[in-house]
Amino acid sequence: MKRLFLSLGLAVTILSVSAQERKAPAYPLITHDPYFSIWSFSDNLNATPTKHWTGTNHALTGLIKVDGKVYNFLGKPEKSFETLVPTAEEKSYTAKYTETAPAAGWEKTVYNDADWKSGNAPFGDGDAKTQWKSDNLWMRREFNIESADVKGLNLRINHDDNIDLFLNGVKIYNCNCWTGKYVYIPIDEKIKGVLKKGKNVIAAHIKNTAGGQWLDVGLSFEKPAAELKSVLTAKQSSVTINATQTIYKFSAGKVDLEVAFTSPLLMDNLDLLARPVSYVSFKLKANDGQKHNAQVFFGASTDIATNSPTQEIEASVYKNGSLSVLKAGTTEQPVLKKEGMISG
Repeated sequence: MKRLFLSLGLAVTILSVSAQERKAPAYPLITHDPYFSIWSFSDNLNATPTKHWTGTNHALTGLIKVDGKVYNFLGKPEKSFETLVPTAEEKSYTAKYTETAPAAGWEKTVYNDADWKSGNAPFGDGDAKTQWKSDNLWMRREFNIESADVKGLNLRINHDDNIDLFLNGVKIYNCNCWTGKYVYIPIDEKIKGVLKKGKNVIAAHIKNTAGGQWLDVGLSFEKPAAELKSVLTAKQSSVTINATQTIYKFSAGKVDLEVAFTSPLLMDNLDLLARPVSYVSFKLKANDGQKHNAQVFFGASTDIATNSPTQEIEASVYKNGSLSVLKAGTTEQPVLKKEGMISG
C-alpha cells in the first residue's frame, strides 16, 4: 500500500509549472492499488488510450451526445490485432531447438534440423514448458498459412535476452534487450514477399546475458481501425489534480461537461481506505442558457480484468437492489499461482 501512495504523490507533486498551466507526467484516474490503477498519459483525456501505470492499455471510453451529435471526451480507440500464428499463451505449439551452435543456414526455410530436439513453447526457466538454462538457444518453428496477403504484420513476442529473429531466412528483428512481457513489434513493410502461402519458418537465436530466460514468438496483423468520422472531439478546457481527485472540464457543442475521477484514499479513515471503490461522476450544463438533449456513455474494456489480452473473459449482469452491476473477470482463477515483481 505504501507504493500506491508514492505513485499518487508523484502525480501530484512532480509538475512543470508556468504562469498559464500545470502539467503532470501522468494523471491518476482509478487508483485502488499498484495492480489496479488506470492513468491518462496525455494532458488531454481524449488524446490517447488510458493505461495501467506500466504502459499496458486499460481502456476507458467516454462519449457525450448533444442534440444528436456525438463527442469523445475520454480515451482514444486503440490498435487491435488478429492472430496469424499464435504464441504459446494463446495455443500450444511445438518447435525444434538446439543449445549447440548449428551449421550455417540454420535460419533458412530449407534446412535439415532432424538432429535438433523438439519442445513445447515457451522456452526458458521457471514456468516455461521447455526448460532452457544454457547461454544460447536456437529455435526453428514451421507453420503453414492459406494466404500471404497480410497487411500490418507484427511480431507478438516475449524474449529475454538478446535476440536475432528471421522469417524464411530474412532477418526481421534483432535487439540486445529483453521485453519482460508480450509486445507487438511492426515488421518493416519494405520487406516484401517474405511471408509465403504454404510453409514458412520462424527462426531465432537468443542469448542469455543475465537474470531470467524466455522465448515465445508468433505473428499477428493489425486490424483496420473502425470508422469514427461521425464522432467529434470534445474540447478540453482544464484539468485539476487534487489529493483524491482528477477533474476535467470540456465543452461539447452547446453543453459543458465536468468529469471527476475520485478515489477516496484517506489515511485517517481505514474503512474508507480499504473499500475497493473509485467513483466517476459527470456534471452537464448548457453554455447558452437553452435546453438541450444530452446523454453520456461511459465504458470500460474487459482488458482491465486480465494480465494478458489473450485470457478468456466471462461477463455477467446482476442487480443489487436498484443498482445494476456489470461483472467481468477471467474464467480461470488460479489463486496464488502467479508470482512476479511489479515493474514496467
